[in-house]
Amino acid sequence: MLEQEGLSEIAHSNASEQIAYLLVERTTLLEKLEIADQKLNSHSYIDRLCAAQLQNLLQDRCWRSIFQEDSFFKADCLSPSDVIYVHVCNIWTVMIKHSILLDGFDHIHQTLEDELQQQCESMQCNKETMNKSCRAELEREQALRARVEQDLDEATQRLQMAHEEIQRLTDELDLQRKEQSKKALQTPESWEEGVNEQRESNRTELQKAMEQNSRLDKEILALRAQVQALDLERKACLDLVEQLKEEICEYQKSEKQGLPFPAPDETEEVAVCSLQTQGTKDEGRVEGDCVPGHAGLDQDDRYHDSEILHKRCREVIENIESRNSQLLHKLQKLEQEHEDLVERNEELESILGDTQIQTKQEKEQFESEVEGLHRKITSLEMELLEVQKNKTGMSGEEQALADGAQEMREMLESCQETIEKLGSQLGERRERRKQLASELEMLREDLKAEKKSLSEERFQQQEEKMQQLRQDLRRVQNLCSSAERELKYERVKNVDLKKQNLLLQQECTKVKVELKQAHAKLLDTTETYSSLSAQWEKSQQKVKELEQELLKCSQADTLQSSLQEKLSQEKSKVCEAQKKISKLQQKLKESQHQLLLAEAHVSDKKLLEEELKEAREHEARVQQELHEECLKRKLLEQQVEELRQQLRHSRETEASLAKMHVELQAKTLHVLEDERKTDSSEHLQCHKENQKLSERLSLLKEENKALYEEGVHLLNQKDLYVRKYNKMQLRHKDKIRRAKETFIHEVKQRDSKIKQLESELSESKLQVEKGKVLIAQITAENEKLLQERRRLLQKISDQEETPWSNKSTIATLQSRVKMLDEESVRLHESKLRLSGHVHASQRAPRSSPAPSTEDLKSVNFPERQLQSKMLPSPCISFPARELPDSLRTLKATRDTKPEEGAESQESSFCLSPSQPSEIGYLNVASPGDTMVSQLQEESQSISSENF
Repeated sequence: MLEQEGLSEIAHSNASEQIAYLLVERTTLLEKLEIADQKLNSHSYIDRLCAAQLQNLLQDRCWRSIFQEDSFFKADCLSPSDVIYVHVCNIWTVMIKHSILLDGFDHIHQTLEDELQQQCESMQCNKETMNKSCRAELEREQALRARVEQDLDEATQRLQMAHEEIQRLTDELDLQRKEQSKKALQTPESWEEGVNEQRESNRTELQKAMEQNSRLDKEILALRAQVQALDLERKACLDLVEQLKEEICEYQKSEKQGLPFPAPDETEEVAVCSLQTQGTKDEGRVEGDCVPGHAGLDQDDRYHDSEILHKRCREVIENIESRNSQLLHKLQKLEQEHEDLVERNEELESILGDTQIQTKQEKEQFESEVEGLHRKITSLEMELLEVQKNKTGMSGEEQALADGAQEMREMLESCQETIEKLGSQLGERRERRKQLASELEMLREDLKAEKKSLSEERFQQQEEKMQQLRQDLRRVQNLCSSAERELKYERVKNVDLKKQNLLLQQECTKVKVELKQAHAKLLDTTETYSSLSAQWEKSQQKVKELEQELLKCSQADTLQSSLQEKLSQEKSKVCEAQKKISKLQQKLKESQHQLLLAEAHVSDKKLLEEELKEAREHEARVQQELHEECLKRKLLEQQVEELRQQLRHSRETEASLAKMHVELQAKTLHVLEDERKTDSSEHLQCHKENQKLSERLSLLKEENKALYEEGVHLLNQKDLYVRKYNKMQLRHKDKIRRAKETFIHEVKQRDSKIKQLESELSESKLQVEKGKVLIAQITAENEKLLQERRRLLQKISDQEETPWSNKSTIATLQSRVKMLDEESVRLHESKLRLSGHVHASQRAPRSSPAPSTEDLKSVNFPERQLQSKMLPSPCISFPARELPDSLRTLKATRDTKPEEGAESQESSFCLSPSQPSEIGYLNVASPGDTMVSQLQEESQSISSENF
């Protein structure tokens, strides 16, 4: 599996090192996913784009409104006074237009800046909260990593200890085999010593096996916890990947449609995928699966079986070492890949930093240009104010010198000069504005191109990162599955070890029972030896009695002759008896040889038992061997009993022969003396043998006592181990409970964080919707204003086409001027209030003086042109006192429109000039007196519309 995933370097390393590498890779993947989430969830870039689009739209509309040129008519047939009035009115209208438009532009720009600042502040707050939460999560993950690394170090140490113990046990097995092979050739005394040593070794091995079981249980618990943590992290990674995929799809759709990127929905259901892996059987498990046949009684077969077991153990150890080396190789590969990923991340961060610096520089340049434009606008406003002041002074002089035409001509010359200056300034300003508009368009195009390139590069980078993350996740999943398989294999091994421990405990109990049986047999043998000693003493007494009888028989010399004949006969019988004795001695030697062979078989059996205990074979083989050993023991006991019977029979025959020999010695002294010597030697040998047997009995009693004490000690140790095991189980349950509590607590914190993020997302969505609503309102108001302008232009054209006469117009104008003077006063007051509000909203206060009545004479320029064209020259002359009233009416009609402009500034961010709509009603007149009432009704309707 590791080689398929490109991790063959780790295949030769230990399991603990593999787990450590996997944990490091998991942490790197989590960090990458968090960075990607932050980049996708950051709304600052999107908000800036929206703000830039709004600014561009508003600036375009303002420039369009500024650059609209008014249609002027040529004056060919006007008088000099009329020409003066027309020029003054034109100058004043142009100045008012520019002042209103500049004020509106400043107000729009300030409102936009305020809104942008508010959005930036809200986004900064959101960023700070997100950064705090991310930092807390990173700190928690670092603490968890440290704990996991400590656990992994401990696991590696434990595995090394286990390997060392395995090597030590193999060495001990080899030494024990050598010692047992030597002991098999020694005497039965050495065999008894070997039995004692084997018992001691069995006890030590039992203790070691118990310790190993406890260690393995601890390691299994730690590995289970690690596997559970890896499963949870893998599920979290899969959920994050699915969320990122959905967010990328939504972002691509929004770009295709041209909409801003929507916030990610975090109410997705988390799909919990359960990995079902089946545990693969290892080659080392073949040891317990093979079922041996019935073991024979020969020593060669058992030795061959033990060699096979050793070979299998060595093969298993070699396989484990090869796996550890492969895992180490894979670890090195993964570390190299991790370093490459770190270098890639650093390069990407450097590229992002460069792009951010470039964007900041471009923003600073743009802001500097905007500030320069604002300064130019303020300077132009100051110049306009100065011109207005000059105009006010000029209007006072015109009122004082209304009677003199010469003074009016001088004023016309000065006004013409000022008009020429203002025209040149306006031309320069228009050229500047055109340059700025071209520069803005170029900047927009550059920004669009940069945005497209940046968005494409970012998408490509994100897709590459996602592919890398998917590959890493697949590798992690495969490695987790392999780790789970290894854990299952270890669990199966532990179960086998537990079974073997139970079998060993059962064998211990059986050995104890056998020891008790041996102790009972020893007691029986002591009793038999005591009975034999009593019989021996009786035989000695009989020999003494026979000696006395022989002394008596020596006196009977007479009977020698008869007895000699009998002796010859009896000698033949004695030879036959000696032959029988030699045969019996041969049988005894053969029986002793068989006993030695039986002892050798018993030693081989115990060697096999030790090897089985150390190699931890399965239950079937142990049971079969125990059954075979029981059969062998029964056979040996039967053989021992047969030998005892043979010994008794031989002793009985010897007693009978001794009696026969005593009777023969009574006849012959020589024969008796020879027999005495033999009897004395035999007596000494028997005495020595009795002493040896007594010493052996004492030793056996001491050994029985020691064995009994050791059995008591083993029982106590077993109780202690049981108590410790129960305590460990309780501790393990407490740890599991604490882990569950911590997990529940972390889940609650995560849910609370998710709720907070959802609330923040909802707020950001509301802000975006508000911006959309404002844009819709602005567009609607602009459309309404354009429709009104078209309607007013149509009315002006309709009114200009109607013919009218001099007298009727003068009468209607005088009547309407009186009505409109009052309205002009009210509108002038409202204009002053609105200008005060506008200047208060701006940084530097500006003064807006009210125009004089004489300066508004230029408003009548197109109407006077029409009058001069439509009417004859003598009809146009009217007294000078009536002119100020007409100018007042024009002033009133001109003041109504700035109010509407101010109101439209509050509702929308653009202005539309509507000068002809306010002035057009002066041109409406009929040639007859019947049209006066119609004109009055139309003037009232127009005034109501202006309000």
